[in-house]
This record gives sequence, C-alpha cells and structure tokens, in this order.
Amino acid sequence: MYFIKSAIIYFYLNLQKPPTTVRIFDRNDYYSVHGADATTAAREVFSSVSNIKKMGIEPSRQDYLVLSKGNFDILIRKLLLVRRYRVEIYASEGSSKNEWILKYKGSPGCMSQLEEVLGEGFTNDNGCLIAVNIKTDAITKGRLIGVACVSGNDYQMSVSEFTDDDLLTQLETVTVQMAPTECIIPQAENDDYKALKKVMERANITVTRLKKIDFSTEGLIQDLNRLLKFKDSQVQDANAFPETRMASAMLSLAAAIRYTSLVNDATNFGRFRLNSIKAESFLHLDAAALSALNVLPELGDSNHAPTRSLYGLLDRCRTQQGKRLLAQWLRQPLRDINLINERLDIVELLVENSQLRLQLHEDHLRRIPDLQALARKLTRKKANLHDCYRIYQAIQRLPNLHQCLSESNSPTVNSSLAEPISELNDDLEKFQQMIEATVDMDAVDRGDFLVKPSFDEQLQLLHEQLENIQLSAEKELNRAAKDLEMDAKRTIKLENNPQNGFYFRVTLKEEQALRGNKKYTIIDAVKGGVRFKTNALEAITEDYVQSKINYEKEQDKTVAEIIGIAAGYSECLFGLSHILSKLDVLVSFAVAASTAPYPYTRPTITESLDEFVLRDVRHPCLEVQEGVSFIPNDVVFKRDSCLMHIVTGANMGGKSTWMRSCGIVALLAHAGCLVPASSAKVPKLRALCARVGAADREEKGQSTFMLEMIESAAILRTATPDSLVLVDELGRGTSTYEGCGIAWAIAEKLATESKCFCLFATHYHELTRLPSLHPNVIVNSHAEACVVDSQLLLLHKIVPGPATHSLGLHVAKLADLPESIIEYAEAKQAQLETNLFEIEASVKTQDTLEGQQLIEDFLRKCKKIQETVKSDADMMLEINKMKEDLISSDSKYIKSLLTA
Repeated sequence: MYFIKSAIIYFYLNLQKPPTTVRIFDRNDYYSVHGADATTAAREVFSSVSNIKKMGIEPSRQDYLVLSKGNFDILIRKLLLVRRYRVEIYASEGSSKNEWILKYKGSPGCMSQLEEVLGEGFTNDNGCLIAVNIKTDAITKGRLIGVACVSGNDYQMSVSEFTDDDLLTQLETVTVQMAPTECIIPQAENDDYKALKKVMERANITVTRLKKIDFSTEGLIQDLNRLLKFKDSQVQDANAFPETRMASAMLSLAAAIRYTSLVNDATNFGRFRLNSIKAESFLHLDAAALSALNVLPELGDSNHAPTRSLYGLLDRCRTQQGKRLLAQWLRQPLRDINLINERLDIVELLVENSQLRLQLHEDHLRRIPDLQALARKLTRKKANLHDCYRIYQAIQRLPNLHQCLSESNSPTVNSSLAEPISELNDDLEKFQQMIEATVDMDAVDRGDFLVKPSFDEQLQLLHEQLENIQLSAEKELNRAAKDLEMDAKRTIKLENNPQNGFYFRVTLKEEQALRGNKKYTIIDAVKGGVRFKTNALEAITEDYVQSKINYEKEQDKTVAEIIGIAAGYSECLFGLSHILSKLDVLVSFAVAASTAPYPYTRPTITESLDEFVLRDVRHPCLEVQEGVSFIPNDVVFKRDSCLMHIVTGANMGGKSTWMRSCGIVALLAHAGCLVPASSAKVPKLRALCARVGAADREEKGQSTFMLEMIESAAILRTATPDSLVLVDELGRGTSTYEGCGIAWAIAEKLATESKCFCLFATHYHELTRLPSLHPNVIVNSHAEACVVDSQLLLLHKIVPGPATHSLGLHVAKLADLPESIIEYAEAKQAQLETNLFEIEASVKTQDTLEGQQLIEDFLRKCKKIQETVKSDADMMLEINKMKEDLISSDSKYIKSLLTA
C-alpha cells in the first residue's frame, strides 16, 4: 500500500504546474487530491482543512484528500465556474496502479471533455474562450489587436481587429461585451501583454499562455472548411468569408481552435458560424462600470437577490436560455435607437396588458426547457428519448403561444416574435410527427421513455416475448395463490425490481402460511411485508432479464437512428431557443417594471446630445429593500448650461446612490427596458464610464489609489461628448493637496475638453470653485442634510449649490465613535480649519469675482510702487492710501475676509 501511495506522490511531485491548475486522481471508487491541491480542494468543498491527511513516508510525506463522487462534482464546478481554475484528471493505465495518464482536462473556456465525467447536469452557461495577440507597429508605435472568441455552446466564432491605446481600453470593452471565462495569449513578457493581463484580471478572466507557434494560421483554412456552416449557394471555402482577411484576428482564431480541439470532434463539423464583433453597436462599458453599478452578480453568488445586483432585480426569466440572454443584454446595451424602441414597444405593451403578460410568464414560458442545451446534445449525439420528448413538449406549445402573441394586435410583436415562431413551428412539424410515431406515449405516462414496439419488427418480436414472460409470471402467481389459499393480486402480489427480478409479496400477517413450506424461498421481511419466490419464478426472472437486455440493445439501435434524424433539426431548435429567450427577457423586463414599488416609465432616446434629463429617478435595487422609502431626485444636464455637477454633502447623504441611479437608468434605457423614474430623456450615448467605490487588490499588488488612477486614465481616454461619466470620491488615496489637485485637474479636463455628461462627487470643497471658473458648464449640487438638536438629519435630497458644512463628525457620532475622540477631533478641526471656503460660500459668485479682482489690482499696484518709489517710507505711505481705498470699497467679499 505504501508502495502504491509513494508512486502517486513521486508522480505528483514530478509534474510541473501553476497553482491555478488542480490535479485530481481517479481511484475508481473515489478521487484523491495531493499536496497544495489538497488544501485548495478542502477549502472549496469543506471550507476547512481538517479533512486533509498525510500519505507516504519521509522525506516525501505529502498532504492528501479523499473525495467522494458527489464532492468531486462540487469541487469541479467551484474550480471552473467560480475560481476560474484549470482542472486535470488522471487515471491509472491498464492493470497497473503505478502508471498514470492524463485522461481529462478542462479550463474555464474549454469544458467539453468534462461533460463526459460530470454528466448531463453539468453545463457552462458562459463557456466562451477569447484568444488575443498584439502586434506593435515599429513606426507608429500603435497596437494592432487581433481577437477571436469561440463559444461551443452556440457554435459561434467571432473575430475583430483594431488598434488600441497602451491601456487597451477597446479590448476591455470587447471583453466585457463577450464575457469570456478564459483568455489565451502567446508567451511574451513585454509591456503590452502585461497590460493585457491586467485587463483580464480586472474582469476576473483566467489567462493561459500558449507557445507562439500555436498562434499560426498553418492549416487554419482547412480546419474552418470543416467546422463552418456554409449556405447551400455559398462556395465551400472559408476564404470567401471577409473575416478571414483579418490577418491578426486569424492568428488568434487558429490558437483558439487548437486549444479547444474542435476538429477532433466530428460533431462540430458544419456547425459553426463566423462573424465579426461589432463593439461599436453597443454602449461602451468597462469592468469598472459593471462593478460600480452592480450590474451582474458576483462569481459564485447563486442567490441573485434583487437588492444585490441589477441582474438579480430583472431576472424573472422562466427559461435558462432567457437567463443567459438577460446577462448578455445587460453587458451589451444597444446604440441603435430603432432596435431600442422595438424592445421598448414590446415591454410597454406587456406592462399595460397584464393578461398577456401573465399568460406568457405563468403558463407558456415556464414550461419551455433549455432548448439550446438540448439542441447541442442532439448535435453531439448525447441526447436520449427523454430529451427528444422534452423538445416535443415545447413544440406542442408553439401554436398556443403563437395565438397568444397574435392576439396582442401589435405589429412589432407580430413581426419580431409571432411570425418567426410560426415559421419555426412549421419547420419542426415533422420532428413532432416522428416523436409521435416512435415514442411509446403510454410508457411516458408511467415515467418510461421507450420506443413503440410496433415501430420496428424486431422490437415487436422482443416485446411480445417480454409480454409472454410476464404472462408466465402471472400464471405462477395464480398457482402460488391457489397453493397458499390466498387471493391473487390482493393478499398475494406479483412484483418486479432490478435487484430481485420477479417475486411475490404478502403482508406480515400472512407470513405464517409460508412457514415450513419448502416450495418457497423467503427473500426478506420488511415493513411492507414478506418477499419470497419459487424456483419456477426464478427461472422466469432469468428469461425476463435476458429478453429485456436483448430488447434494450435493439431499442438502442432504433434510438440512435431517431437521434441521428433529430440532430438534423438542431439548427431550427437553436433558432427557436433564440426567439423564446428574447421573449423571455422582454417579459422579464415587463414583470420587473410592473411589480416595482413605484411605476417605471418609458425613456425617450434621442439622437441629440443637448439634453439628458431624468425626473424623480430612483435606484431600482434599493427601492425594493424591505423598510426602505426611497426619496427620488432629478438629474438635469443641458449642453448650454450644465454638463457637470460637482456633488458635495455628508457621507451617507445619498450622493453615490444618486449617481448610480443615473448610470443604471442610462444602461436600462439602452438595453430596452423601462426605467425607475417619472420621466426620462436620454441621449444616445457611446460610453458609460464610472470610477466609484474603493477597494484594494492586494493579490494583484494594486492599492486603492493605483486602481483609481488606472480607472481615471481609462475614463479620460474614453470620454467624449456622448459619454456619461460618474466619478465618486476621487483622490482619497494620497495626501490632501495631491488628491485635491488630481481631482481638480481631472474634473476640469472632463468638463472643458471631453465635454461629457458628468456627475463628480467629492469631499474636496475647493472643487466647488470650479463653477465660478467655468460658468454654464459646471454647477454645484449637494446632498441636503441638517443638524437638529445636535443630531444629524440626512434628507437624501439633491439640491443646487455647494454644501456649506462638512458633517463628517456628525457621521462619526452616528457610527458610535468614542466621545473622547469626537471632542478631540472637534478641537483639532477648529485649530486647523480655515474659513476661506465658508467665506466664499456665504457671498454670491459675482461678488466673489469682483472682490478677487479688486485684490488682484491692489497687488499689481503694490508691485508697481515697489519698482517706482525709492524710499521705504514713501512706499508704505502709498500702500496705506491704497489699503484705505480698498477697505472703503463696497465689496462684500473683502468685508467678509476682514471680519473672519
């Protein structure tokens, strides 16, 4: 035993791997994990390392962990879907238990091999792999990015090629839109690939390095010719696709095809579609914006609570494909006003027509299975009769669903939903007829999925043989009932199960009739009665088992033929899945809007960038929290008077919530959903950028301030007049003066050069001077609060003007900071604080400007006197005269300075 275990340890120790790859050993009845991997596995499965044991002898003694099949499944799912690790599964080769081979491997973007290990229940909803390579132009120093995405779930290949800046902001946008789980890159250590790795880390995407030779187009066209689906009239040559002219993108696509081994599986042939990634068709979002607005739930969060993410709030979907599409729509808000209005038309109709909404949500959609997953099982020849029957049930619902949609009398619903469903129903009619002709519907009622015996001559013969054996067993029942003087099928019953075959059962009360009777062999006595059999019944069981084996073998041949024919309908099923998922998401939008505490409204999307006006806007996730009575606020941007709000006010006063509410409404409007506001006029935006919140990334070596600077740099490069920018508490991670200077410079650049719509929250009250420097561009707003009887009252109302007081000490009191600390802080504040800000805030902006101008003139005259007057006495005399003139002026600003 020690020899075998030591052999595993020796094998394990000689395998080189990164810590993000976990190796598991298949020991037939259980699985084992060793070394550092054992600690990782124990924490994931048991949340503790107490189950870890020691294996082997010194000096190679190692930790190991034993996993049952159930715990193995849990570990694989957590590693791949939550931690985004790679997994390798080793098995002993042949009869030898000392030689191990890599049998299966999987990574977040390539899980096809593990489907065989984990079975039908294992699916990766976002199993998309992205491959990226970067070429730097030696002359222009520009970066040409080649991107390829491969999604095995829906047989899609998407490519793109573009130039990018040194922060790779365009690549980050594409990454957010495509939502890959793994990124493969060539082995390189230059600055561009270091920046790429940071982009992927921010999006929590596993990075895998491949040899440079893998990024080679040798043999790519031949592979594509086998993998791509060509139209009947199309030349069967991948070179005909315009995407193949993107040389850099093709390098990435070749690497992705090699990594996923697509050509090794013949079921992939003729299935894939090749298209271009149209990033400009969608609202620009980066990982920081998704995080700031809590658009999607965190990895591993299966709860999806409505108060924790926008996805959780909107997810009223009834189908799995609908849930996947909802996440995609939130990552890819539209920029085409016609497409947005098409969605809004349908959602508005569903909100107003409660009967139609309830019919779709509570009746039709809830009975639709995951057609995309079932279609993929058909193409891979992994489906069974049960899967075919589930598809059949979904097709049966289509006529009623079509009628329900047609009765809405909406041209938009009819053209985008009802007609496509009707056409697909016609295409799938023969599939329905095939299932009705081949599946034994009587057996389905009993929970069995069998082929009709009459469908095949050989099956019919075997079926008759099974029936004859069943009759023989019933005759034996009558014989035993007569012998034991019992009532057949009442006091004595004939039963059958896989463990015992045919047997008789009587109640415990009747057991005495069997005592001493050698004709009968008792199997067991349980609560349900006594089970027994005869020699004749045992012989009948043997005949039945053999006949059933023959029947199942013959049926398997027929089922394989049925699956082969059914696979031809997979294309229609993918199309049907897409239409039904679209309907599911639109119904989900309508249900979320109609069940909200306060009404949602339809936004008006405009081509003009003159106005961005939201009235009574609310945060949709916060307003559904228990015990919350949300206070709505307005957001008003007008190109000729207000592009930026400098937002001040107390902590917890509602500044961040107001900003997030604005961002969420903009995102929802572009996604085609009604919004939580009384009215909303939203311009067609190109980008939504956010720098909100503070969090370290210690594991990445990035401080809060470093993250702020990275995100701020990306915003400055991205923001244009058709962008919405949200900035909250910028510059807190460094010294006060540095932080204020950085915040000032960024705010001024966004307002005067980028000219984007911007909400800029800050505790640097110096920034409230910006409106006086840039009138009709920047305005002050603040979260209203007041102190009543030494108690802080937060009103959560955003009103014009700067906050006149910092209320941090009152917030500290709310947090139960010790009274001695509060008192000392107040004393220190009085010592350090200058009243300049309060002075400026207490007078009108015009008075401030005039007063500052008088002071500047006074200083210039002083300098001139110094240059022209020779004696100090004469100079002081002149200065005192000018000082008296300045004091006697009617300037409120100067008077406030002198009395401070």
